Amino acid sequence: MTRRRRWAIAAVAGVLVLGLLVAVGRWERNRWARSQVLGMERVRVAIGSLDSPSLIGYRVLPNFDCLVYSRAGNPYALELCVDGAGRVVQAIDRRGQRTYYSLQAEPTASSFRVSRGIVDSLLRKMGAFR
Repeated sequence: MTRRRRWAIAAVAGVLVLGLLVAVGRWERNRWARSQVLGMERVRVAIGSLDSPSLIGYRVLPNFDCLVYSRAGNPYALELCVDGAGRVVQAIDRRGQRTYYSLQAEPTASSFRVSRGIVDSLLRKMGAFR
């Protein structure tokens, strides 16, 4: 086998390996994002209605806003964070062992949405935009 042929075979093999790594990376990214969304959905179920009487606080941040809910004596038990498009990008469950779900680094990967209008209404009622 000539030297040129060996280089060509190595180049083709390199391209195939690179393609495989890209495919595995995308699969892993999607799997990770789905697990984060499922966790955020569990926190949302635990919260119930966004305008629940257990809504006790908020955080207004540059890229997203958070609503904080109390449970069983823990004033910061549950937290749901939403970006400007209504995508849920972070959720925290502080009941028992703290569980944190986040797509903050890649908000467009979140397929889970809530009404941004409701979030803004709740924030206004709580005085967040004074």
